[in-house]
Amino acid sequence: MLDAVVGAIIAVTATTALLLALQVSEESLQQAGRTPLDAEELGIVRAAGYNVDPDSQDRLELEADLEQLPSQ
Repeated sequence: MLDAVVGAIIAVTATTALLLALQVSEESLQQAGRTPLDAEELGIVRAAGYNVDPDSQDRLELEADLEQLPSQ
């Protein structure tokens, strides 16, 4: 009887750990590639004729569009 209880506790703990690991990995995959624009990328956008000041409408629209793109 005691063996069954200990076995059930081990099974529940292992299942919980597996589900937690799966959740953490899915969240990290969703955030992959979601970094702010670096200096080189901002230079390309500036050379294309857009305003890249931090609060400019061009930059805000670009960053909003980038956030909506799929990461895979």
